[in-house]
Amino acid sequence: MSVRHNLRVVRAVAAADIRLTLREPLFAIIGILIPINFLLLFLLFAISGGQAPIAVVLNDRGPLAEQFVQAMGNSSSFIIHPASADDAEREIRAGSIVAVVTVPQGFDAALAAKAPIDIPVEVNNLNVDFTNDIRRAIPLSITSFYANAFPQQVVVTARESDVQPQDTGYIPYLAVSIMVAGLMLASLLQGSVNTARDYELGTAKELALAPVSRLTIGVGKVLGAAALATASALLLLVVVVLFIGVRPLHPLEVLGFGLLILAAFLAIGVLVGTLVRRRQQAIPLSIAAVLPLFFLSGPFGPANWLGTVPGAIAAASPLTYAIAAFQHAFHGYQTSPQGLTADAIVLAAFSVVAVALAAFAFGRRGARQ
Repeated sequence: MSVRHNLRVVRAVAAADIRLTLREPLFAIIGILIPINFLLLFLLFAISGGQAPIAVVLNDRGPLAEQFVQAMGNSSSFIIHPASADDAEREIRAGSIVAVVTVPQGFDAALAAKAPIDIPVEVNNLNVDFTNDIRRAIPLSITSFYANAFPQQVVVTARESDVQPQDTGYIPYLAVSIMVAGLMLASLLQGSVNTARDYELGTAKELALAPVSRLTIGVGKVLGAAALATASALLLLVVVVLFIGVRPLHPLEVLGFGLLILAAFLAIGVLVGTLVRRRQQAIPLSIAAVLPLFFLSGPFGPANWLGTVPGAIAAASPLTYAIAAFQHAFHGYQTSPQGLTADAIVLAAFSVVAVALAAFAFGRRGARQ
């Protein structure tokens, strides 16, 4: 058959999928909003666990005492607010803060006299993660304060050299990784739900028996689902860029890699929908597939930081290469050892294989319906 005929078939299959989806807006809304909820949920989780809220009781108003509190603030470990001793005690008993740090009276005078100073630190050790943050950050704050206040007395210092040209906060870095997972989820949902609907309505057999190639049908299914997945992708991008303030350094890379991710996981979604044949099964299966892949694909840092075994698993996950590509597109970081070109090749190859598998499975199982 001619290329023109195949293109008409692709367009017809895609248009039919879009029309059917618009007739059932509930599933379309689910496919668009769930990835947004996924992004917001993980960001709220990250924000709530980023820094420990503490109260500082400042019983000495000298310049060195103030400098010590500033050193705690510069440690990037605390959310500090001043409080009286009574207020701080009420807050820690109520569970509102993780710790109370008391700067004792005579702090400046003791330092001038080179006398030892005890800084009382009351810790609500309910959460060991926050507790360990306090135990690490307080000594670090003391060390950095002393090095700045009395540089002539500190003979051992660290000299930092940075690999990357700029620092990136935990939330901006993680937001990009979560956005990639959101793109994956949106694609899986749209591809699987649209395909499962064909089996529920009985149109899958008609498509499978049509005198056109399976690949043509598969491409049409992917493009039909892509129209709605793109809406979800744009919403994810708006949240990350406008509300979180993370702007891409390489916008064309965002576009190119975004299209590869959509194509790959839309095709996998078509494959999932072909296997389960029911939308009620396709939706939870798509959501369940994203979570383990997300955590095994280096969302918090390069995947090879995970260790030998998790790193080997991450190397087999296409999400690993997608996250690495998007980190470069947004922050300019090269987080994968194989390089950006290899990331692009892996994603492109995965997309082609996924579309071919989806087309083969849809045609084979559709004919048996």
